[in-house]
Amino acid sequence: MNTPLLGSPPSSPADDNLPAWQKPEKMAAWAFVGLSVGAGVYYWGQIVPYLVDVVFNTTKLIFGLGTLFALFIIATNKRIKAGLWYAGQRIFRSLAGIFVNTDPIGIMEDYIANTEQEARKMEVEVGHIEGAHELVKRKLDANAAQMKEYLALADSAQRQGEKDAAQSYASRAAQLEDYNRRLQPMATTTANVSLVMRQILKAALRQIDGSKFKVNLLKDEYELVKRTSSGMRAAMNILRGDPDKKYFFDLATDRVAQDMAQQLGQIKQAMRYSQEFVKEMDIQNGVMSDKGQRLLEQYQKGDFNAIMLDEPKVRLNVAQTAKATDDAYGKLLD
Repeated sequence: MNTPLLGSPPSSPADDNLPAWQKPEKMAAWAFVGLSVGAGVYYWGQIVPYLVDVVFNTTKLIFGLGTLFALFIIATNKRIKAGLWYAGQRIFRSLAGIFVNTDPIGIMEDYIANTEQEARKMEVEVGHIEGAHELVKRKLDANAAQMKEYLALADSAQRQGEKDAAQSYASRAAQLEDYNRRLQPMATTTANVSLVMRQILKAALRQIDGSKFKVNLLKDEYELVKRTSSGMRAAMNILRGDPDKKYFFDLATDRVAQDMAQQLGQIKQAMRYSQEFVKEMDIQNGVMSDKGQRLLEQYQKGDFNAIMLDEPKVRLNVAQTAKATDDAYGKLLD
């Protein structure tokens, strides 16, 4: 028979000539494929939302597990907690710095600027008071001049016999005199207040100048101290070292010391074993050397054949010979 060992069996010409509906395996395959495609199209609207839900739920699960793991690391690691604490302080300090000046030198400069602003306001107010005093003085002078004029008119009317006119002018002069008498304390007060405020303003300006000098001096000293402190901090970091890095450095030093001690112990043990081996080899070599020397002396004396003949000869039967041969081959195979 000419039957192939591999592959599908050859189809007969009769099978090739059959129509497609008479080949059941092909029809079943096409029917299965058609049903699969139809089922996929029919249930596609249900499969896609399910797959979308699976993908999004898996993503949420991964994100949630990652968040829980990050929170666990933050809660258990002291260095991370300390770093987050300092980072939070820096962030809130920066946010506060947007609205409030947190620099000590800046706070003093702000205070001086506010004091200068108040001094400028005070100077404006002193100007207003001095202006009011000047107006009061002018009003007093004008009233005094008007009072003299009314008195002159009253005197003239009285000499001419116009008694009512003289009395009217005298009454007006009396009103102006009363007006000036009441206004004079205000003039004195404005003069005193303007004088006092001028003195306060001068003292405030001197204090502002002194504060500026002090702040500039402190600013320069603070910059020098910060630079010096930065240099000394670098020096102290070299002398003391970073505590965390120093801890790992000590751990690494201890580990190296332990490895060196272990390796030194292994070296000592190997040297001890090698010394014992050398001693044993020296003893064996000495024994063999003595034995060889005796054999050499016997050979030189002509006793070598007698020594070899004195050794008992071992005779083996057939079974023993076969067993010895098998043992020898077994040892070779081992």
